[in-house]
Amino acid sequence: MSDEQFLSVTPYLRYPDGDAAVEWLIRVLGFGPARVSRDGDGHWYEGDIAVGSARIAIGGGLTRPRSGYLIIGVPDADAVYRRIRDAGVEVDEPQDKPYGPRTVSVTDPWGTTWDFWQGEADY
Repeated sequence: MSDEQFLSVTPYLRYPDGDAAVEWLIRVLGFGPARVSRDGDGHWYEGDIAVGSARIAIGGGLTRPRSGYLIIGVPDADAVYRRIRDAGVEVDEPQDKPYGPRTVSVTDPWGTTWDFWQGEADY
């Protein structure tokens, strides 16, 4: 073990259009608020969005598609499912995984998978 003291880790996601991605994340998943730094043309350049007490960094202007996978702890996976469904997004019903958590998973329009876990994994 290193003598380094790690203070935090911040996921960083890049999207072709940061504004469109953040609007979707707020409307469908209920994240926010967001903070942004814009380029000279007024486009999303760098910023972040709140997810509970954590933040996810969001970059704009990505020209190549990429995907990611994030696990978000929640107190009620069924409530998250209803929120996503009510936003008009197709989503499978929550599942109780054999390794512990109740989960609901959705992939955003840019390919990032958001997995919401109620409970911890029993590895």
